[in-house]
Formats: sequence, structure tokens, C-alpha cells
Amino acid sequence: SVPDGSEISGFGDSIMVTSAHGLTYRWPDMHIDAKSNRQWPDAVEAVTRALDEGVVRRGVVLDFGTNAGVDEALVRQVLDALGPERMIVVVNLYGGSYWIPEANEALDNVVADYPNAIIADWYSAIGKEPGQLQSDHIHPNIPGGHLYTDVVAEAFVELAERLS
Repeated sequence: SVPDGSEISGFGDSIMVTSAHGLTYRWPDMHIDAKSNRQWPDAVEAVTRALDEGVVRRGVVLDFGTNAGVDEALVRQVLDALGPERMIVVVNLYGGSYWIPEANEALDNVVADYPNAIIADWYSAIGKEPGQLQSDHIHPNIPGGHLYTDVVAEAFVELAERLS
């Protein structure tokens, strides 16, 4: 079933930070662990710490890579640590960096191996709505944070249907 806010943990970088208003508007009880300038090594650390503390919920949103691309081995490490019982939404990347397509391909490659994980296609959604980005053309603005939330929510629905 689709997790509600009390069942969702989010881990991310500045894209999640700047979308937090949208996430918490839809899911007031969602737990968000997001900080600017994080990269996939920080994801390993944050998720491992939360797992050790026993605070990771049934639904998990991961959004890392905007700052430094994607290391497939680290993404696998995080998904393996979260285990097959959780529903995991991995948000893909949008931004000006030349390596974004390569990074998104890497995320696709990894997530394809995990039946309990799905890509939230932020790249396509925000690419159609560039006016919902801040002047840096990377971070969502206020409407953009709600679009981000819609993309994540749709991914959870699609994943729930796949797993049912």
C-alpha cells in the first residue's frame, strides 16, 4: 500500500531541502533528513546512522547526486542497507552539469535491479516546467517544491501498484 507521511523517511541534499515545504505540506508527519552539499557518500552515512537508530520508516525517499554525480556502488550500498521490505523512491537529477544524463543512467541501472525501488522522474517533470526553478536553474522554487512532491507521490503510487 502507498505509505502515508508517518511512514515516510526522506534523505537528501539541497534539492530536498528546497522542496521540504512541499513534502511537509502533503505529508506533515514525514521525517526529512536533508542538508545542502550532500553527496552519495553522505547518503551511506545518513542512512546507516538512521538504520542503527531504528528510525527509518517503511517508505524512503533518496535524493543525492546533484553536487557530484552518482557512484553506482554507493547507491547499491544504500539500497542493500535499506533492505527488500521497504518501498524506496530514488529521485533522479536535474541541473546544468554535463554529467547529469550519465548520472541518471547510473541511477536507472541500479534501481532496475531492486523490485522494491523506483525512480521518481524529477528530470522530466521539471524539464517541462523550468519556471518552477529558482534563478540558479537547479533548485525548485515554491511551486517547484510542490511539483517535486507530486513526482515523489506518483512514484510511491506506481511502486505500490507494482508490489501489490
